[in-house]
Amino acid sequence: MIGFITCQERGAADKLLAQLADRLLSQGRDVIGMVRAEVPQRFECEMHLRLLPEGETRTISQDLGQGAGACSLDAGALEEVVAQVGHALEMAQPGAIVILNKFGKQEAAGRGCRDLIAQAMASDFPVLLSVPPETRADFATFADGMAEEIVPEIQALEAFLSRESA
Repeated sequence: MIGFITCQERGAADKLLAQLADRLLSQGRDVIGMVRAEVPQRFECEMHLRLLPEGETRTISQDLGQGAGACSLDAGALEEVVAQVGHALEMAQPGAIVILNKFGKQEAAGRGCRDLIAQAMASDFPVLLSVPPETRADFATFADGMAEEIVPEIQALEAFLSRESA
């Protein structure tokens, strides 16, 4: 099952999922995936992901220069991160939890973490992620009834994981 949160405040879902990942890792849980990393920004819209469980930080954006109107996402860098997480999923033991940053524009377009979500579900790992308001319709189509919206609170996320791990 996929558990997802939607937050209206920019960055709130990122912080909540990172906090949950840290909490689960501190409890010795097997957590695989990626969460947004808090790194001082050198340019506007700079994006970093922290890979789980090892904690390596990877940059997934590119500096397009001042005044650039295009998205600064480096799709190639994102695909490298996805491949690295996919390899970790292949090695995962039963009981692992998968936390992915979000179902965003890349996923809505058929790229990004879509295959990771399917891979995790095929292995019966619970998946947690955020779904921004602008990609909810695409996510609903992708999830095809296999997703549950969760109140964006750490206790609600933990309760979802308890039910899914039982």
